[in-house]
Amino acid sequence: HLNVTDARYINTVKLFLTGVSPLEYMAHRGFAHAGRQFPGPGPRVACLMQSLDEMRHAQTQVHAVSNYNKYYNGLHDFHHMHDRVWYLSVPKSFFDDAVTAGPFEFMVAIGFSFEYVLTNLLFVPFVSGAAYNGD
Repeated sequence: HLNVTDARYINTVKLFLTGVSPLEYMAHRGFAHAGRQFPGPGPRVACLMQSLDEMRHAQTQVHAVSNYNKYYNGLHDFHHMHDRVWYLSVPKSFFDDAVTAGPFEFMVAIGFSFEYVLTNLLFVPFVSGAAYNGD
């Protein structure tokens, strides 16, 4: 059995998995799509690299949480839950707006606002919480 020091950590992991991981995957798809719209090789390769990085984030998060899925309920169908939880209405709307904008607007909105502001603020406490729980 997997032990944690505080049961609230598992609920935080559930929030993270439904809230952040699908958005990382959406960012991957958006950068792949935006890269196809640019004529020059520089922006295209930059979008490709960012797309791969976003895919790596999503895969790493799902893989890291898969260990908890062995022992705790509520982690098995996060992609299904992504469409049904109320607290994602704002970030999903933000992503919908970014995806329907032009490629430059998408890169600015997701590359700076989502990637550097939001996810970095989430990863620091999430990792320290994981370390506190012996993960």
